[in-house]
Amino acid sequence: MENIAKALSKQVDPLLLKKQVEIYKKIKESFWLGKDEECVEKIGKFVEITIRVLEYITTGNFTSLDEELRISETLKKFENLPKQDFPESIRIMIPRILYSLYTFRSKRGGAHVKDINPNHIDASYVVSTCDWIMAELVRLYHTKNEKEIQSIIDSMVDKKVPILEEFGNDIKILNPSISIPDQILIILYKKHPNPVSTNELKRWIKTTTYINTVLKRLDDKGFVYRKNKENIITRKGIAYVENKFKEELQ
Repeated sequence: MENIAKALSKQVDPLLLKKQVEIYKKIKESFWLGKDEECVEKIGKFVEITIRVLEYITTGNFTSLDEELRISETLKKFENLPKQDFPESIRIMIPRILYSLYTFRSKRGGAHVKDINPNHIDASYVVSTCDWIMAELVRLYHTKNEKEIQSIIDSMVDKKVPILEEFGNDIKILNPSISIPDQILIILYKKHPNPVSTNELKRWIKTTTYINTVLKRLDDKGFVYRKNKENIITRKGIAYVENKFKEELQ
């Protein structure tokens, strides 16, 4: 979240940016804590603050936070902006997606078909859509070098692997009963397509097992591609992880 804020800091009003990142963070946190209903409930605030961000980007001003937004009218105005001045994402794509999100909650009222609660699929849609909007804004209006920006965007839309958790530059497998070879493959799966060094694996997987020996066996089986001291999971390795840990990856 700090990297997102820094990347947009020179293009978006500081107050708007702070509020947008805060709301985005709360949506993500609610989703990963299994609070699907709370996740969906927060989408209205995200839509309203993001519309103001678009106003600032396109005009240098924005509707006061104390003033009620005319959502539909404001979103339609973006489509009339000069094509030569603003990218299609700002004029059309993001506004239309925001309108979809804005109408989302009200259209989900009433009885659920066969008593199936749609909260989780709704929350999944909300989170992935917010990810895309934030990633697109970072792509268009970043102030850092391209390599740093690509890393930020990748981290926003990367694979979600609930059987591990990241703490800054550290990774912890949450189920210690998983075998060492499988722990290695899960970490490589999470980091794909980026390589992971053998030293990083040694630091993250606390074991007396000789990691190099395990990596050689995985390489021999075609699950891992190794070059010097870096390791990348292969298509075969990805298929293995997704098949064996299908339920855990849901």
